[in-house]
Amino acid sequence: MARCAGARSASIPASRERPGQDAPAEPHGRVQASSARRGWTQAEREATRQRYIGVHASPARRGWTQSFSLLIAPSRASRAALLLAFALGAGCAEPPATDAEEIRPVRYARAFVASHDQVRAFAGVAQAASEQDLAFRVAGTVTAVEVDVGSRVRRGQVLARLDSGDLELRRQQAEAGVAHAHAQARNARANYERVVALYESGIASMSDFDAARASYESANASETSAATALRLAEQQVAYARLVAPADGSVTQVAVDINEAVRAGQPVIVVIDAHGSPEVRVTVPEAFIAGLEPGRPAQVAFGAVPGRIFAATVTEVGTAAADAAGFPAFVRLDAAAGAAGVRPGMAAEVTFAVEGQAAPSGVLVPPEAVGQDAKGRFVFVLTPPDSNNIATAERRSVRTGALTPRGLEVLHGVAAGEYVATAGLATLASGQRLRLLGAR
Repeated sequence: MARCAGARSASIPASRERPGQDAPAEPHGRVQASSARRGWTQAEREATRQRYIGVHASPARRGWTQSFSLLIAPSRASRAALLLAFALGAGCAEPPATDAEEIRPVRYARAFVASHDQVRAFAGVAQAASEQDLAFRVAGTVTAVEVDVGSRVRRGQVLARLDSGDLELRRQQAEAGVAHAHAQARNARANYERVVALYESGIASMSDFDAARASYESANASETSAATALRLAEQQVAYARLVAPADGSVTQVAVDINEAVRAGQPVIVVIDAHGSPEVRVTVPEAFIAGLEPGRPAQVAFGAVPGRIFAATVTEVGTAAADAAGFPAFVRLDAAAGAAGVRPGMAAEVTFAVEGQAAPSGVLVPPEAVGQDAKGRFVFVLTPPDSNNIATAERRSVRTGALTPRGLEVLHGVAAGEYVATAGLATLASGQRLRLLGAR
């Protein structure tokens, strides 16, 4: 701008700039112009100027005339300077301003209708389909432990043993009792047969016959009792061995050698190797009513990345296990396979539960609804064009309850419409916006 101002000042004729006192520039201009037309020399022009001004002019006037004579240029140079000044002034002219429309980006969401079935995910823990806590059926001292944690076992395989010395003595005692009862029964039978013969010949009385028959029947009963006692003693000896009830693997060994255990005390835990694993989850009370056995589910394990296992809800608890909610069990389908799944692994179970639908209207994110002095409102976006640009429209809305899936809008927004979810305070109706993200 300073350069342009200087150019404009240069375009002013030099004859109008008067340093010092005012001087009659017009007569001198006419003399200068006439002398130029006549083709006077410099000396002739100077002489004419002196005669015109006068030899008695004041020093200030003389200084002004000297300066003035220096500023006067030939007419052709003046015209060139004037044209140059106009050209510089035209070059400094500012171009006309143009207002470009600013299209700002905006985040958005789509209004939707809540359905009865809601897909929910719950944390759970995997466990074996069958977990058995094995214990000795008799008391005793552990003399051998045949397996370790993680051992694969077969059905009927011996896992641990007790000291069976006392049990063997009882078995032998029972065997002796059987032999004694057998002898008694044989003697009673022989006596009964003799009495029967004497009774038939009329020698023995009826009382003798009844006594012989009672003794014979009692001996037979004693023999049966002794045989039963022997079988019990043999079972007690067998109970001193702990065997696997099915094929599986050992997950816990709770005893050591020479440790005394009581009957029924769990000593080894074995899980079923052939059954499908299941997952135990805790379902909050808000969703337990909509969950029932037979519903399909999907299970993901963090330790088995990239795989989703199909499953089925098998059990739903009717009483809360703790303050967190109700227990439910989901079993992996056999066709899905359970390779890599082990008891105790953390799992995420996803299934659809029956929930309450919105009474009317749609659901939107809570941040899509703003509020000011006029009430609650949303900015509805028109369907975007090929450049993903939409137009905003402010609408007043009436809201309902805040649900886990969004805020209910009972009036003002239709299902499927786009709503802005950020920067509501800076938006205006009719504003063109660029939608962020894919539609």
